[in-house]
Amino acid sequence: MRNRLPFLFGMDCWRLKIPLTFFLNQCFRQDIEVMELKQTPEGLVFWSPVTSRRRILSLFEAAERVKTSGVAGFLLHQFHQPLRLFSVALSIALWTFYSHCIVQVDVSGTDPVLQRQIEQQLADNGYAVPFFTTDQNLAETIEFLIKESFEDRLGWTEVTRTGSRIQLQFTDKEYVETPQLTNEPIYAQKEGMVVRFDVQHGEKKVKINEIVHPGDLLIDNELKDAFEVPQPLYVKGKVYGYTWYTVESTLQEAPDFPLHDALAFFRLLMDCRGQIAQQLQADEKIIKENVLLFNRNAGTITMKIHYTLLEDLTRP
Repeated sequence: MRNRLPFLFGMDCWRLKIPLTFFLNQCFRQDIEVMELKQTPEGLVFWSPVTSRRRILSLFEAAERVKTSGVAGFLLHQFHQPLRLFSVALSIALWTFYSHCIVQVDVSGTDPVLQRQIEQQLADNGYAVPFFTTDQNLAETIEFLIKESFEDRLGWTEVTRTGSRIQLQFTDKEYVETPQLTNEPIYAQKEGMVVRFDVQHGEKKVKINEIVHPGDLLIDNELKDAFEVPQPLYVKGKVYGYTWYTVESTLQEAPDFPLHDALAFFRLLMDCRGQIAQQLQADEKIIKENVLLFNRNAGTITMKIHYTLLEDLTRP
């Protein structure tokens, strides 16, 4: 089977005034592929891949190329005008220029004085906008420069490049908080059922699904070695568990404007949720909400809800 790849690039349509037999013999000897050969009053008309163009012109000097189709034909049609070629060249030049041009450098951090010094250091090293660069690792280069120049004052630095923009963020060493580890054991501050642990240091003294009460030891500061000798440990961590609360809310309705049950239920429900949400932190949540009572008596509407929460048992 012949390779059909040349046909993908395009086909030339030719017109030629020679005997048919002579033409076919020459094409056979030179291995020229011919398609849609027709004999017309103007001569032979046929199609051939553009890759055979040079051989056809060398064999048949009188051959006349009528048109070109396919990829080659499309390109010739699009770029036969100089203005189009100029537009493409200009677009490529602009894309190349702006992809290597930095027009914005943003520096932000925790110390305004240090921020101005970093900006000045960048300007002194040729990074005053706008500037042209071919450095593909520009963000890493700037980060290394700043860390080396302000090594004693920076706690954290990050430099990112997005298109033509450089963003530098930092925190000074005085701002970075160093975690303090203690040797104090951690005890339960409320009743609950242990669900999971978040312990970085210390020895866990309770198990999952175990009920604990205020004062129970959760994380110990000692761990026995292979010889059963207690070894001191730093202690840091949290123990999460299910806790239970009952919240009550009441609502007085005006005698002349009785509230519909649905509206009263909604208002009391939102009030109960607001009460329980006040004691939840970011890593805690409501697990279950069961309405125990919704009652209307002498103008007073009462609701009681039982909540199951996921809380840190080590905090009050």
